[in-house]
Amino acid sequence: MSPQSQMHCQNSTALLMILRLTFLCSALLILLTSSHFCEADDLELLKQFEEQVRPLLETRCLKCHGEKKQEGGLRLDSLEAILKGGESGPTIVRGEPDTSLLIEAVNYASFEMPPGGKLEDSEVAVLTAWVAAGAPWPESLRQLRAQDGIISPEDREWWAFQPLHKPPVPQVENQEWVQNPIDAFVLAKLNDKNIHPAPQADRVTLVRRLFFDVLGLPPTQTDIDHFVADDSPDAWERLVDCTLADSRYGEHWARFWLDLVRYAESDGWNQDAYRPHIWRYRDYVVRSFNADKPYPVFVREQLAGDEIPGDDPDHLIAAGFLRLGIYEYNQRDARTQWDNIVTEMTDVTGDVFLGLGMSCARCHDHKFDPLLQTDYFKLRAFFEPVIWRDDVTGARDDERAKYEEKLAAWKAASQEVQEKIDALLQPYFDRKWESTAEKFPLDIQTCFHTPQEKRTSWDEQMAYLIGRQFEEEGGGPLKNISKEDKEAYEALKKQLAEFDDLKPPPLPAVMTISDFAGEISPTVIPDDATKTPVDPGFPSVLNTDGYCGEISATPVSDSTGRRTALAAWIGHPENALTMRVIVNRIWQQHFGRGIAPTTSDFGHLGQLPSHPELLDWLAATFVANGESFKDLHRLILTSSTWQQSATNPRADEYEQIDPSEQLLWRAPVRRLSAEQIRDAMLFATGDLNNTQGGASNDSETLRRALYVKSLRNTPDEFLHPFDRANGLKSIGERIGTTTPTQSLLMMNGSFTIESATRLADRLLSNRSFSCETLVEDAIQRVWGRSPTPAERERALEFIGMDGTHTASTIERNRLIDFCHVLLSSNEFLYVE
Repeated sequence: MSPQSQMHCQNSTALLMILRLTFLCSALLILLTSSHFCEADDLELLKQFEEQVRPLLETRCLKCHGEKKQEGGLRLDSLEAILKGGESGPTIVRGEPDTSLLIEAVNYASFEMPPGGKLEDSEVAVLTAWVAAGAPWPESLRQLRAQDGIISPEDREWWAFQPLHKPPVPQVENQEWVQNPIDAFVLAKLNDKNIHPAPQADRVTLVRRLFFDVLGLPPTQTDIDHFVADDSPDAWERLVDCTLADSRYGEHWARFWLDLVRYAESDGWNQDAYRPHIWRYRDYVVRSFNADKPYPVFVREQLAGDEIPGDDPDHLIAAGFLRLGIYEYNQRDARTQWDNIVTEMTDVTGDVFLGLGMSCARCHDHKFDPLLQTDYFKLRAFFEPVIWRDDVTGARDDERAKYEEKLAAWKAASQEVQEKIDALLQPYFDRKWESTAEKFPLDIQTCFHTPQEKRTSWDEQMAYLIGRQFEEEGGGPLKNISKEDKEAYEALKKQLAEFDDLKPPPLPAVMTISDFAGEISPTVIPDDATKTPVDPGFPSVLNTDGYCGEISATPVSDSTGRRTALAAWIGHPENALTMRVIVNRIWQQHFGRGIAPTTSDFGHLGQLPSHPELLDWLAATFVANGESFKDLHRLILTSSTWQQSATNPRADEYEQIDPSEQLLWRAPVRRLSAEQIRDAMLFATGDLNNTQGGASNDSETLRRALYVKSLRNTPDEFLHPFDRANGLKSIGERIGTTTPTQSLLMMNGSFTIESATRLADRLLSNRSFSCETLVEDAIQRVWGRSPTPAERERALEFIGMDGTHTASTIERNRLIDFCHVLLSSNEFLYVE
């Protein structure tokens, strides 16, 4: 064996020993802290069961010892079955792994299970620790969640469900550091740990941080110079207001919301067809942030825009929130497809607005949170009547009237030609409808053939899915048109084109929804043998303390009004949960971490807030200020907490006290998002196209990344590796990865190299510049500051010049390499 192989084996052995020791220590810790079942650590034990033990049993054991097959008479899919055992007796003795047959078997000490190969040591350690802890199984700890439909007083006392009160601002020393109440709450926590905040960041750093934070783009040199030279007392406040008034603010802040609502511009799965009109929803979100739309209005427009009186197209476009889910173009199982669609509406609504894992209660009462299965279906019932609409236009009533008038004139003039076209094509359309419908199960075909006035909402939903496949699957009705009919059709189209001057341009198409106008199908729990209808309602745990609201689903125009009632409850100022959730999300975008770190899980599986009083104060202030996002931004941005330097002189000491930096004793250093990296490169080269709104473009566009097509199955080659959300699920926080692919993209990726080339050519456009001036310009464009003397000297050395040379003497490839280095540097990719 070679020395390299010996070293590799030694390293592998050492790593395995470390893993074994880690798992054995975990087992010992569980054993020591859980001397008997149902004590203080129950919740953590159950969490470990769900995350480690249950998946292990399901993947390695249940094939032979589950519902369908029981080797040796043994089942391992319930605690009752495990305790009963099989032909060899009880499988485990709770709290005694050494005398448990299961542990003997997985150690191959008596029986050898699983027979196909011994479990990994880490897996054996998980099972051993589980038995040692008393074999906790969720069904045996009902007091930790709702029991028999009853919410316990302890459940109602959970912090996120408490009524919203505005706590008093702490009285602290060092008042000169306190710019607003945020600082007082933060400083009180720091004082408790004898931690001092970092000094304020320098003015150049603050400007760069502000622009990326609010606009998603770097400042210009003029922006920096103006602020640095402005010594007036309110200089910072005016700069903050200026950025919040900039229309680029909406473009940047729309992105986090689009992540939340799983925005993408393609269907997902299989064909992943492009959605040519969904960009209107993206632009609606941008406009909403720029207009500082109050949060309750923002919520209502997205959940129930179609139920708002009036003819504002934005309302229909906003309701496109319920069209953002995945659609499979050739799915014949229409029943399951629509069930998945409504399930996703329900799940995303719970994630986005409630910050609760409602999806965990879909199949059973939530294992950890007081969320009943009936709670899930009460939420789902709000969406039961929803039908997707592709026949609605984004226009006002007067615009539609003018359009219909012109369209009628065109139809009248071309009536003879159109009748000939209809007669020619009708047989092909009839055959296509017949062949499309017959591919579905018989009960779904019945829905399609039922006259619309006699359909239930479910019938209409099934008929819609058949109609979509008529349009999208199999090449369309004219795929197999005969040669003779095709020639006749082409001739008729030429005749019809003679009337084009009368035909009005089409009105803007939108993807939206509405409620079915007829009989609404009941919402039922799938495994409920009684099929008892579930009415719309709110989580039971919120139905006493705090605001719960009343279900007042008064029909609105031709709709049920259900979703209007849901939106009114979510956006109500007294709904403490939803106000905490949205304020926490805004805080997260500014600091990289929410006050409650798990921003989409305010339940027991989420992390507790680091500053609960501050979160409540912010939420109460948010409500008092009319739910204004810009007021909340302004409050955060003008605090000393946000303006701290990323460098604290006592960082080494404080990291021992607060290693996760929850106490906010310095500013976080954050890598730019995928979109910011791309846009900042275009900004530095001077090529960024600032055109706002409109249809998205392919990746070659010079517009902001917000306007690059977002396709679920074929993501952008540059943005995807830097963690851009793919639209497959709601993303409350992007997971910031560091991968070799990212480094390779910065080194060899075409976009990076092209950007470096364009920057070099722009610098060389004024060849009378001295090399020293050129270097200064390059660093200023990319890093947003002037170089230090040492940096200037090294840069000149890199390009092989000195300060006396002019740009005309620089070797172009050397300068491209220099620009490439700048664009790949940490100072460009990170914000302090």
